[in-house]
Amino acid sequence: MTTLNEIITAAQALPPSDRAQLISSLWEKSSPEEWVAPDAKWIAECNRRSDAYDAGEMTGSSWTEVRERARRKAGLDG
Repeated sequence: MTTLNEIITAAQALPPSDRAQLISSLWEKSSPEEWVAPDAKWIAECNRRSDAYDAGEMTGSSWTEVRERARRKAGLDG
């Protein structure tokens, strides 16, 4: 039987576009009941960023811009 560590190692060896496809596939097959709740550090960081945005100390990006950056970083677009 393949262990989780072996699966992770194999997934890390995939090209970026295949890793992105694997993540998408796994996410689509996960139900909300299986999701792990964010920890206190993650919630604190979200609150910090939200407060900074509300105070005008940082700006946001459109979904189109964020998606394009993510796709480039994952090697899905040139």
